[in-house]
Amino acid sequence: MEDRLRFRQIHLDFHTSELIKDIALGFEPEKFAKTLKDAHVNSITCFARCHHGMIYYDSKVNKERIHPYLCDKDLLKKQIDACHKYDIKVPVYTTVQWDMYTAIRHPEWLVRKPDGSIEGEYFNKDGFYQRICVNTPYKDFLKKHVREFVSELDCDGVFFDIVSEMDCSCTYCMNSMLEKGLDPLVEDDRITHYKSVMREFKKEMSSLVWSLKPSILVFFNSGHVSYKDKEPSKDTYSHYEIESLPSGGWGYMHFPVTCRYTRNLGKDYLAHTGKFHTSWGDFHSFKNQEALEYEIFRMLALNSKCLIGDQLEPSGILSEPVYDLIGKVYSKVEDKEPWCKNAQHIAELAVLVPTDEKSRVSASQAAIESILDQLSYQFDFIDKQMDFYKYRLIIIPERIGIDSELEIKLNEYMENGGKVIAVYDSIFKGLSVKVINETVDDYKQPVKGRFITRNGYSDYIMPNDKIGKDLYKTEYVMYAKGFETIADKGYSLVKAYESVFNRSYKHFSSHLQSPSSHKEAYDAVILNRKKNSIYFSHPIFEIYNKKGPKWIKSILSDALEILLKDKMVSHDGPSTLFMAMNEQPQENRYILHMLHYIPERRCTDFDTIEDVIPLYKTKITLKLDKQVKNISLVPQSTPVKFTQKKNKISFIVDKIEGHCMLSIEYEN
Repeated sequence: MEDRLRFRQIHLDFHTSELIKDIALGFEPEKFAKTLKDAHVNSITCFARCHHGMIYYDSKVNKERIHPYLCDKDLLKKQIDACHKYDIKVPVYTTVQWDMYTAIRHPEWLVRKPDGSIEGEYFNKDGFYQRICVNTPYKDFLKKHVREFVSELDCDGVFFDIVSEMDCSCTYCMNSMLEKGLDPLVEDDRITHYKSVMREFKKEMSSLVWSLKPSILVFFNSGHVSYKDKEPSKDTYSHYEIESLPSGGWGYMHFPVTCRYTRNLGKDYLAHTGKFHTSWGDFHSFKNQEALEYEIFRMLALNSKCLIGDQLEPSGILSEPVYDLIGKVYSKVEDKEPWCKNAQHIAELAVLVPTDEKSRVSASQAAIESILDQLSYQFDFIDKQMDFYKYRLIIIPERIGIDSELEIKLNEYMENGGKVIAVYDSIFKGLSVKVINETVDDYKQPVKGRFITRNGYSDYIMPNDKIGKDLYKTEYVMYAKGFETIADKGYSLVKAYESVFNRSYKHFSSHLQSPSSHKEAYDAVILNRKKNSIYFSHPIFEIYNKKGPKWIKSILSDALEILLKDKMVSHDGPSTLFMAMNEQPQENRYILHMLHYIPERRCTDFDTIEDVIPLYKTKITLKLDKQVKNISLVPQSTPVKFTQKKNKISFIVDKIEGHCMLSIEYEN
């Protein structure tokens, strides 16, 4: 199983217009494979069919779709055969919902919105972004296409791209809904329908592939992995792939948030980034080596296999400079692999995710990822169906619906020693919290949780020696008003204070919110009666994501310390130092990953990394229930002196430059 999903992969896009001539004229099989081998690549996804709808192998079933200027109709076959000689795996790519050739010839197969317009841009716009519905005869074409290349070519897997649940009201879906007793005019009925359509599609396609070649890789890509990729779709995947190009629209928060959830789904997984300076199809561009290292090494730290996206030029020749860049990074990955294979991630905390996702990464998830990374906590993102008892503490951020089932599960978890931090509207009985007043605006609408223009409905909190102990003992502004609450037989840890008045046309002062009245308004932070939960009345994570006040991190850190007392990994380095702990139980060792790269906003569109800033003499303390025998920097095999007192292990790392790994061997 381990060898099926490899550590050093390439996804080789080949979306090539039918108007470009001399396709793959310069392709040489041996040179192609040797370039990959020299770059330490051991798996590459190559193309059967692209978003233009063009085919790149000698199809007998769809001859008309073979790229008209493809110089060698056996391109894909020769790519596969040449790579296999060097033990390079070759999963094969085919597109699903973006296919311009099909979209133009069969507009009746396009996804239709409820108003009848098509999903995606119309044909008078540049691009192939019209969506095709898989509940049409298009599915029959796909089955024949997939059957052909899986049967005829020695591929190691199938990567189905652009596979998303779509709210479709095409003729076929309208009829299908009526046959199933669903109403096409009712949104919930349409949602039920398109979810069932996509489940059935995935089941049919994976069953087809595995009937032809049992156990080869199969993945359906929608640019994200989330709750929807669990049951019942899970069994249609052999593994998960997290498409996440930081400079291509995903940003640097998407991968760690998604990975911390995906790694709990019970399958192997890998993550995508790209060699591109921006996103897919950015020809003749290069990601900074420092940025590429950070993105790849962070995959290893979070226990993921690695993949770098590239796009083959029409000539069919791999860019030597591109693979020189990739080789510089993948050679290091190859050296690090022995300390990454068969590893298991470790997490002491868990954060609940919403199951009705409206975005890839919510404001709360992005903030939590940032704060807990800075505080060096080891954590997962989980859904309410997963095992709570694996974790010492669970964080329930804003916008998590607490239904009766989840409330029972949380209360049982707390009764059995688990700790909880709940935020804003994530209120349940075990928190010892009572909601009292509700401030409204001039239109009598509730203002809790709203970021009002010019901070019109802000209030203030007063730190103390328990929460905010390192802050000044004066009011700090909270940029969105919280639930107005009091401790119900619990303990108030922090008070909220009213502003002089809420800003409106009737009364305002200066440019932003009015100052504090110094009058207590409600309990802003509440410790429950059993002292195993803390509740924050303000939407602290949404505030942090939008405004970034350091005092939010401080008060959360203090709350975590009250409930947990200590944590697994601590250090005296800067908050930019990222740490992740894995374990190789069969080797009797932990692996501590340390990364110090600092993404910066040097342009308007995205963050990037240009410099690696080393850290010196960093003191690290670990809390481990093992007797440690040896600590060394790997793969260098440089010993590190340490002391152990009971379960506390302390040592100093002389230099952390980019990515460092520590092997911490323990006794059986």
